[in-house]
Amino acid sequence: MSAYTALTSLQARYAGGASAMPPVLPDPEYWRGALLGIAGVPLLVAAGDIEGVIAVPPLTQIPGTRNRVLGVASHQGGLLPVYCGDSLFGQRLPPGRRREYCLVINRPGCHVGITLSRVDGNIQLLADQYVPDTPMDGPLAPCCEGGFWQGERFLGLLAISRLVTGGALSDTAARPDANAEDHAS
Repeated sequence: MSAYTALTSLQARYAGGASAMPPVLPDPEYWRGALLGIAGVPLLVAAGDIEGVIAVPPLTQIPGTRNRVLGVASHQGGLLPVYCGDSLFGQRLPPGRRREYCLVINRPGCHVGITLSRVDGNIQLLADQYVPDTPMDGPLAPCCEGGFWQGERFLGLLAISRLVTGGALSDTAARPDANAEDHAS
């Protein structure tokens, strides 16, 4: 018996008793970003939409601006306008309360910081679990574009393009008839 014949008969013997190869499943696709809170509302922000999350830097107030503009800070060799995330969305901070972190957005024509009420960190969710409709209400709903369910709560996906084009970031001049309010910080 030749070696080839022996190998062929051995292969036939094992092929009859072997189970089929399991199908190769594609790797799941993930959405990656950060879980943050603005004005007490938990939100998701896509990793590509943010420059980073930093401690609120020392600020220089700007006279004649709305109370949502906390001031400007030096950031990476430039000036960074910092907005109060609570005031930006019509909420008020309790007296004596201060936000410690801010989300830095760097889009063409818009480089700003927005204070955060919470920072939960990086998160990845299965991309096929994205819900395109936003079952949210409240002041942040117009700035969200879909989201993900995490247990019983819905996490809206903050659409930076909606936030930037919404006008609140560009409408910074104080109204002459507005009451003088302390800057929320």
